[in-house]
Amino acid sequence: MKNTNQNKKLKITQSRKNDFTYVLCDDISPETMKRMYVDFNDLNVKNMDTLHLVLCSNGGSPSCAYEMAHYIRNYARRVIGLFPSITYSSSVLLGLSCNQLMFGSFGAWGPLDTQTPYYTADRGYDYDSTENIDACYKALIDYGVKAMDRSVGMIVKRTKLNSADSIKLSKHMVDAVVQPVLSKIDPNTLGAYHRGSELASMYGVRILKEIMKVDFDKAWDICYDLTKNWPTHGFHVKKKELQSYGLPVKEPSPSILNAMDAMKFRLDEAKPFQGFIDGNTVLSTMSKIAA
Repeated sequence: MKNTNQNKKLKITQSRKNDFTYVLCDDISPETMKRMYVDFNDLNVKNMDTLHLVLCSNGGSPSCAYEMAHYIRNYARRVIGLFPSITYSSSVLLGLSCNQLMFGSFGAWGPLDTQTPYYTADRGYDYDSTENIDACYKALIDYGVKAMDRSVGMIVKRTKLNSADSIKLSKHMVDAVVQPVLSKIDPNTLGAYHRGSELASMYGVRILKEIMKVDFDKAWDICYDLTKNWPTHGFHVKKKELQSYGLPVKEPSPSILNAMDAMKFRLDEAKPFQGFIDGNTVLSTMSKIAA
């Protein structure tokens, strides 16, 4: 599925209520943001009643996702997010800007944490979640603390040393194991990871507060949990958990659900695509994509 509307006039079939459907099946990047601007500008409709946003993305730039969320809301009074597949990472920011969220049977969000590049000699540049990296540091620290506790207890039990001397000996033993690893950690890099881990969260808070008019404390609780309370960057957060945060999750009709389920596998296999789709209703639009 490639964009075919770059150099020709869009022909959009509208419903009576001035509703439109936009599909975003691509990473979030400056190029994606520009493509969205071109699509909306070519459409030349300034006041949409409802925009149905079909979203399937691996994420990308949190800053671009934040700007795209605001851009969409400048055009549409109401946005309904449709999630037939997984919406990962920073693309969740677009989901947070929707008035209503509908998930297919295979639909879910991933955690909101940011990814950062790192370098290994055998693979070149790759990416990892800031939360995954932070978890590695915490695991190392936890290991050191637990090792200290165990070794102090063993030294006190098996020798005649007092508590103070036992702690000194234990520290010497644990340092021999932990210090070579800790010495490899660059404080500046560690600080950058910590700052990066908050980036998407803070954009999410602003989207919920500025666009959705959610109380700041509640917005922070939602975004903090979406960022930090999951075991991996690729974890699937399903609709019931999202609903428990107070997010506007709504059950789709059986026909819409069936269409989204069929669409899921089409989108997973499709080439990157974004653009407005012809159709009088959301169901007919999704049926065309799933066909």
